[in-house]
Amino acid sequence: MSEDFLLRPVQTPPAYAAVVDRVRRAVALGVLLPGERLPAERALAEGLGVSRVTVREAIRVLQGEGLLTTKRGSAGTVVSPTAAALNTAVDDEEYLRRLGDVFELRLAVEAMGAGLAAQRGTAEDLQWLDSCQAALTASADVHEFRRADSEFHLAIARMSGNAILIQVVEDLRAAAFSRLDRDDLAVIHESTIRGHAAVIAAVRERDAAGASAAMTAHIEEARHEVNAVLAERRAGRA
Repeated sequence: MSEDFLLRPVQTPPAYAAVVDRVRRAVALGVLLPGERLPAERALAEGLGVSRVTVREAIRVLQGEGLLTTKRGSAGTVVSPTAAALNTAVDDEEYLRRLGDVFELRLAVEAMGAGLAAQRGTAEDLQWLDSCQAALTASADVHEFRRADSEFHLAIARMSGNAILIQVVEDLRAAAFSRLDRDDLAVIHESTIRGHAAVIAAVRERDAAGASAAMTAHIEEARHEVNAVLAERRAGRA
């Protein structure tokens, strides 16, 4: 092993930065939607295993970014209604390249995860997939759609029983959705419902090859539709 690797300085970010990252990721994954309230400061500190001072510092940072807003009275701290439009740190070209990388890796990882889910999933897991599908069908806007879509894909990952795969799927979804809500992608609502239904059917039949194929087809269709929407929006801004 090269000494350059071994002796590279260790980066130790402050605790509040980890809390900032956790909240950003929760918003990107749809765990927290615009307008929704954060848990109380004490609950966040206890759940995350940090001090309340650390939580307060993280909230200040996120307020400065415009991701969170604190209202007086009982409303507390909520995700900004305009949170979806805030991520402008990455330019369009770089983001499109990153999105292409995300879809390529999703095709490999999530197809395998669906096959494992078909082999290892339980009856309770299938009930949860059905509830995810019901939430997706009922979603009325892009934010509800994103939450239901994320819950489905993360559920399939959990059913795989592979801890590393679960983390990779979460990372990929967080990267993909860091900016997509700036464009209303509700146009892919119906195709996503169909794609998820095909995966669920194969998982229910314990058809590992079929589940992998269905997930591949679903992600390929999503990639095509997302790229088409983004290209149209870019053309409109030109």
